[in-house]
Amino acid sequence: MNSIKNTVEKALREAYPGLEIKVSVDKRQIVTLAGECVDWQQLIDVGHSAANVPGVKNVVSDMWVKGLEIPRKDYQSGRAKGFEAGLVGEADVVIAGAGVIGCGIARELAKYSLKIIVVEKNDDVCTGASKANNGNIHPGHAAKTGTLKARLNILGNRMYDRWADELGFVFQRNGLMYIAWEEAYIPALKERYDKGVENGVDGIEMLDGEQAMAIEPELRKLDNPPIAAVWLPSLAHVEPYDVTVALAENAAHNGVKFWFNTPVCDVLRHDGRVEGVVTPKGIIKAGCVINCAGVYADDLSEMAGDRSFTIHPRKGTIAILDKAKQYPYRPQMGFVGNALENRMKNIKNVESKGGGCCKTPEGNYLLGPSAKEVWNKEDTATDPDGLEYAMSCNQHKNVGQRDLIRVFTGVRAADFKEDFIIEMSPVTDGFINVAGIQSPGLASAPAIAKMVEDIVLEDFEKKNRKLDVRQDYQPREKPKTLFRKLPPDEKRRLIEREPSFGKIVCRCETITEGEILEALDSPVMPASIEAIKRRTRAGMGRCQGGFCQPRVIEILAKKLGRDWSEINFSEQGTNFLEKMNK
Repeated sequence: MNSIKNTVEKALREAYPGLEIKVSVDKRQIVTLAGECVDWQQLIDVGHSAANVPGVKNVVSDMWVKGLEIPRKDYQSGRAKGFEAGLVGEADVVIAGAGVIGCGIARELAKYSLKIIVVEKNDDVCTGASKANNGNIHPGHAAKTGTLKARLNILGNRMYDRWADELGFVFQRNGLMYIAWEEAYIPALKERYDKGVENGVDGIEMLDGEQAMAIEPELRKLDNPPIAAVWLPSLAHVEPYDVTVALAENAAHNGVKFWFNTPVCDVLRHDGRVEGVVTPKGIIKAGCVINCAGVYADDLSEMAGDRSFTIHPRKGTIAILDKAKQYPYRPQMGFVGNALENRMKNIKNVESKGGGCCKTPEGNYLLGPSAKEVWNKEDTATDPDGLEYAMSCNQHKNVGQRDLIRVFTGVRAADFKEDFIIEMSPVTDGFINVAGIQSPGLASAPAIAKMVEDIVLEDFEKKNRKLDVRQDYQPREKPKTLFRKLPPDEKRRLIEREPSFGKIVCRCETITEGEILEALDSPVMPASIEAIKRRTRAGMGRCQGGFCQPRVIEILAKKLGRDWSEINFSEQGTNFLEKMNK
């Protein structure tokens, strides 16, 4: 421990002369840093410098910036309410967080005879980072070689074909191609290829110009055709909320319970083992708690007595273009050595893969995301820098801000090692951390779920409880009705059978009343305008709900037995209408 402490102190002295940072190291090689930094970026840089010292497992930051007051989330009132309410539930497993990781784990564990409760602080599944990304299922070439992130990226990418087949969401393997126009950039191209090979990326190839244009004929229309390329056919695209909803619904069909508007305020433990969680609704007893809390994963781990990492939020902005502006290529493209790549390099975060442009399965052209370190875990405001970066990713000559229909910003849950943290806590048995899950978290989700399944099975075996797969487990989900994609004859037959499919609610996306009613029959029922939007795309088009929102409110109110003014836009308290005026 002393040697690591001395090495970290030396590294920080050399990198930041005059900066007084106190360093402590525990027996697990967790480094804790304390001291005043000049600004927030320096605080982040100091944390990364310490994390990069060989032998350091992770970094906990007690550093501060003079004049910057960072409020800690207040869990005390919710904790007090929970103890006052008493015991409200019992489970074998409690999963904290209903993003793609939490829902993926719930679905994986649902195959066993376990009572599982997923608690989520917001009103629905997929309300955090899981919805605020570009839906790329990365090939695995960009992750740092040798990391858990790199290994699970490759494995997760391979597992997506089965997930898509069983769960019925749209999944497109369009591939990724890096191209170069000049001999001077061939070495940079070769570096990408070599790293992809080293990471084990499936199907990666070095191509000459003719081979590249055979895969993507649109490249022949360029003034300067490419002379070489790297082809990564395993890159795929999904709509991330479709994946998360499908996982949650399948888990629910197999017995998993979802408790929304239920944040975890404390983790109960006794004699070094977890006993449950405290929520404002009451106490849920459980012998296994899985921490999938995203940007709040460090808070939850600290509640469990395991303060071993700090999440520093990193936000990213993505711009969505009108479908009238089409992405010019079938594969996703990266242009090595040209002005676009150089412009992006100048303003990207060095700890991030950086953004680009791609086409979603629904046909929208996406630009971004950016990557900016922020101190506020809930800072999802779009700022000029984020929008500038997103627009700098543009590959289309005739695209500008006039073509944007929406700009959104999400927050990544980065730790200072910039790797996934997936392990049974050595401090509190039965508490499993699934933290630091940033990109390529979506691509890695199936492999993360399988890894956590193995940890849970091992834990239960230690407790002399062998878990067998249930005979009635059903891994398949019926695909959702996508009226807009049906042939005319099928549309006509569907309307004859169920007239609600003949009533268009969202004109921009051609979403019918029947599809909204179908979504409301879900075992994980959407209860807000935004939840309906994620389920059906009503409101995702050019007018962004300007036409269809009143009708969505009407349908929701009728289904839920509420007044229109009681319908929330998103989480509790975001009532869209104040009162009825007629």
